[in-house]
Amino acid sequence: MIIAYHAIFTTYGTWLPNDPRGSYSKEIYSNQLKALGRIKYGRQNAVPPKNLLIRFWTGATPRLSRPPFFIDDDTRPIVAAGFRTVVQRLSIEVAACAVMNNHVHVLVLRSKYRIEYIVNQLKGGATQALKLKHTPWTRGCWKLFITDSESLLAAADYIRANPTCAGLTAQSWDFVMPLPA
Repeated sequence: MIIAYHAIFTTYGTWLPNDPRGSYSKEIYSNQLKALGRIKYGRQNAVPPKNLLIRFWTGATPRLSRPPFFIDDDTRPIVAAGFRTVVQRLSIEVAACAVMNNHVHVLVLRSKYRIEYIVNQLKGGATQALKLKHTPWTRGCWKLFITDSESLLAAADYIRANPTCAGLTAQSWDFVMPLPA
């Protein structure tokens, strides 16, 4: 039985379907982006060299319909405030959340809502809090179904460690209810 969901969703233009680092996309919807290469399904084990990534992004950015959206230290608390509003409105329990520069990890305990609905609500809440006309998020999300307490604790630890592993400060959001140790 599913007891929680680990959802990951990205900001617009920051992790494309044919990114050399790999992706979990199954299709490239933009013909302009298709010209940059095929999908490398799944996370690539060997991280591509930095010069290849720079070349990819230099070619990709002008092909996007709008600039890529990155979350920084000024916008991170605004995104979290939007999430807080949704968590309170839906009365859901979030066990961990990491707001990264180009994606979000969220660990949500099972509720009456589908995880896709929750993610869409979180995206909408953050977009409203940021006062943006266009969504800064990509469509959909990647999700893992958590079925046991060991996996739940491991996912929470992974999400909590994500910011510091990426060189960001540790995050503590008031809408997160940590799991008992």
